[in-house]
Amino acid sequence: MRRGFKAWCEKTAIDYRGELGIEVADRLNPKDLAQHLGVLVWKPEDIPDFDHRSLHQLTQADPESWSAVTIRIAESHLTIVNSTHSRARQRSSLCHELSHLILKHEPDRIDLSPDGHLLLSSYEGDKEEEADWLSSTLLVPRAGLQKKYRSTRNSRALANHFGVSADMLNWRLRMTGVVIQTNRARAWARRRAGI
Repeated sequence: MRRGFKAWCEKTAIDYRGELGIEVADRLNPKDLAQHLGVLVWKPEDIPDFDHRSLHQLTQADPESWSAVTIRIAESHLTIVNSTHSRARQRSSLCHELSHLILKHEPDRIDLSPDGHLLLSSYEGDKEEEADWLSSTLLVPRAGLQKKYRSTRNSRALANHFGVSADMLNWRLRMTGVVIQTNRARAWARRRAGI
């Protein structure tokens, strides 16, 4: 990742929380962020006149083949999120798609139907890594995680609080160094207190 990117993500996450009127340790509702960014969010079931065979394929026959997709329509964006996934995964998938938009990523590949409709766009390596990092930071900013970790070290409770999977929460704990920093601060406080 480019130099300073992770710090930029932390600042960006805090800035968006401020714009949405929520505190650093509050749960972010990705749909509120989408609305703030002017992005419409649908489930496959919301698509008007969607062929029932296609809906069946996406939601029953092969629901693990996709998580979310963003379509650009003129100057607007529509994100369709896989409604068969867990709430935590849907939240993460939506934040990932929004992160591509925030980062102004252009797709590396676009597939079009014969009549010119967008079928699929995809991003390569670095762009996916950046969107992953920003989306996890939007959902679990370091400052918020640090604040909540002081009051509970229970990763399941923290994951529930932030509305993310236990895997994402534990990954953020590792990547941010919150556990190490908190342990050092507590050890230092005990030494000062003579305990």
